[in-house]
Amino acid sequence: MTESRIPQLDGTSREAAFAWLQAMHKQELLFCLDDRPEDILRISDGTRLYSDNEAKEVAGILDVLFAKHGDELHDLAFEVVSRTFHIPAERRAMHSMYG
Repeated sequence: MTESRIPQLDGTSREAAFAWLQAMHKQELLFCLDDRPEDILRISDGTRLYSDNEAKEVAGILDVLFAKHGDELHDLAFEVVSRTFHIPAERRAMHSMYG
């Protein structure tokens, strides 16, 4: 049996959700949260990013987090990605424009 690459979720607080999203991003496993995990393909070769078991695991975690945080989960994921691609001044400008 293959070991899961999906980080463990340590609670459902905002901080725990952010930490899980960061861990997913660091492992290059984060994706648009509106998509179904089983439909995510690698750009490099077109193969599925997640095994069947991993896709179920990610879907289950997201179900729990969306039930607790709703659309705020999108904001948390954006913040994770923003820290990679935007300099601090750009992030401050986006926060002032979009909240």
